Amino acid sequence: MKKFGYIITLMVILTLVYLNGCKNDYPPSLWDPNIEANPDPVITDIEPDSTFGGIGIIDILGKNFSDNVNENSVYFNGEKGTVLEASSSVLKVKVPNIYGDSVKIQLRVVGALLFAEYYPYKLGRVAIEYGDFTEYDDAYAMALDKEENLYVSLMQDNKGKKKKIVKINTAGERSDFASTLLDKASGMRMGPDGSLYYVNLLTAVLKVAPQGGTDAIYKVLPGGVYDLDFDQNFNIYLAGISSKVFRIKPDKSSAVVANYDKISFRGVRVFNDYVYLIGSYTGSDSTRVQEGLWRNPILSAEGDLGEAELVFDWRKHFPDYNLLSLAIAKDGDILLGTDGAETIIILHPDGSFEPLYPGVLEPPASVMVWGNGNYLYVNRRSVDGAKKRIIRINLLKEGAPYYGRQ
Repeated sequence: MKKFGYIITLMVILTLVYLNGCKNDYPPSLWDPNIEANPDPVITDIEPDSTFGGIGIIDILGKNFSDNVNENSVYFNGEKGTVLEASSSVLKVKVPNIYGDSVKIQLRVVGALLFAEYYPYKLGRVAIEYGDFTEYDDAYAMALDKEENLYVSLMQDNKGKKKKIVKINTAGERSDFASTLLDKASGMRMGPDGSLYYVNLLTAVLKVAPQGGTDAIYKVLPGGVYDLDFDQNFNIYLAGISSKVFRIKPDKSSAVVANYDKISFRGVRVFNDYVYLIGSYTGSDSTRVQEGLWRNPILSAEGDLGEAELVFDWRKHFPDYNLLSLAIAKDGDILLGTDGAETIIILHPDGSFEPLYPGVLEPPASVMVWGNGNYLYVNRRSVDGAKKRIIRINLLKEGAPYYGRQ
């Protein structure tokens, strides 16, 4: 027993000697005590105090920023923004497409050890779903009245294909406004008497009284029409599949005021004494403009039109997108709705063009109508039921007047 205890003691002593003789082989430390880091960035303020996600541009004020754009990284709840300009005390940044009332902004500068933070910051939505429409609501034409109530031609698939016009008030609440003779409206406008006027590819123009209820035929034309608009003298201009532009005067007399060659129209808008039309060529001549925007000058109070002028050759610039809808801003910008990734194209008065809110909007923009202020209402008639909605977009500027709203 004593011998066994001796052996154990000897083993312990030898083990200690061995361990004391071993070298500590730890990995080198990542911390360099001699590093010379740049001063940490500091955010003192952000201007403006809120903006819209996806489109807003902010100024971050503070100190210890890099004047090299690529050496500053700004994150919004972890999503990276785009630094447009940089100095040691100001960064101009485009915000990513996120939203929230309490967004955390973090700034990293190359060479500094710590992030700067700013919290909370508000990023609003520039486009929202409007009117509680669902995948069962098959929405078509839209119109607004002078109080900004929205009227929508609707078919409801889960209710026996019920055809009607619904009204969405300014609180976003929806109610039935009128039943309709036709399945749906392709174009609709509020008239100066407070009635709704609508068309549906056929020759009839229909009218719903201000109190709603039912519709009635207002006028029958010698050709099918897809869309309509009023001028300041309350003449109605209409165009569609017949390659003609019709005019209905307030006394209900009508006439053909412009003839086109094999153009099927799907949008009509009056602006600055012109009738603007979007349409596509239906013939076989490949040298013709296949899809575009045209206009005719209004020559008289009776609604006579002058010669047509091509404003924009759509397919020349967007061969893969279909041109679906038309709206015009008060400043002369023309909005062209598409079924492509660049959902709405802005055509400026000087002929230049650009997408509206790239990366924010989803196609298609099947129908567009501007409200009385900054809001544009878009019918997104998607094949995906989950995306088939009415969208209200803040354009941050007013639309051109709709002369039928009185």
